[in-house]
Amino acid sequence: MLKSIKAALLALMLPLAANAATYEEGKHYEVIAERGTKKPEVTEYFSFYCPACNNFEGLIEEFKPKLDDGVKFKKSHVDFIGSRDPEHQKMIATALATAEVLPQKKQIVSAMFNHIHTKRGKFNELADIKDVFVAQGVDGAKFDKMYKSFSVRTKASKMARQQKQLQEKGALSSVPTFIVSGKYKLVLGRDSGITSPDDIAKLINYLASK
Repeated sequence: MLKSIKAALLALMLPLAANAATYEEGKHYEVIAERGTKKPEVTEYFSFYCPACNNFEGLIEEFKPKLDDGVKFKKSHVDFIGSRDPEHQKMIATALATAEVLPQKKQIVSAMFNHIHTKRGKFNELADIKDVFVAQGVDGAKFDKMYKSFSVRTKASKMARQQKQLQEKGALSSVPTFIVSGKYKLVLGRDSGITSPDDIAKLINYLASK
C-alpha cells in the first residue's frame, strides 16, 4: 500500500519536474542582468512604426490574460525605428506615457498603430497625436494637461533611460523585444519553439517566478 502511494506521488511529481526543465537559458531566454525588479513584470520594447510590433498586438492580447496574477505587463517605446528626429521620437514616447495613465489606453495604442499602418497617416506634430486621443474619447484639455505633466514626462524619460541601458548591454537591437523582470530576455520564434500565446505566457510565468 505504501509503495502504491509513493508511486502515485512520484507520477504526479514527474510532469512538474519535466515542465521545470523545459526552458533552457540560451535557447528560450537570455539572462541580461544579475538582479531583477522587485515585482514580477514583463516589458515589451516596441515602436509604433514597427510593422512586426503592429502584427504582434493580436498575439499580446491573447497571452496577457494567461499571465499569472501579479505579473504586470508594460510597454516601452524605442527611438530607433521610424523618424530619426530625436524630438519626434520623444513626442511619440510621451504620447504613450500619456496613454498609460488614461482609461482609454488600450484603444489609444490600437488607434496609433492603425493611424500609421492602416490609414498610412503621419504624426507630423503634437496636434496629430491629440486628434487620435480625442477620437478615442479623451477631452482635449485633459490631454494637454496630462501630456505636459511631470509624471508623464518622468515616465517617458524612464523609457529612454531603460532603452539606453539595454542597448549598452547588447540586449536591445530589434523590436518587439520582451524583457521579464528586467533580468530575462525572451527568445521567441521557430528556433526556440516559443510561438503560440500559450507558450509565451508559460515562459513569462516561469521566468517571473524565478
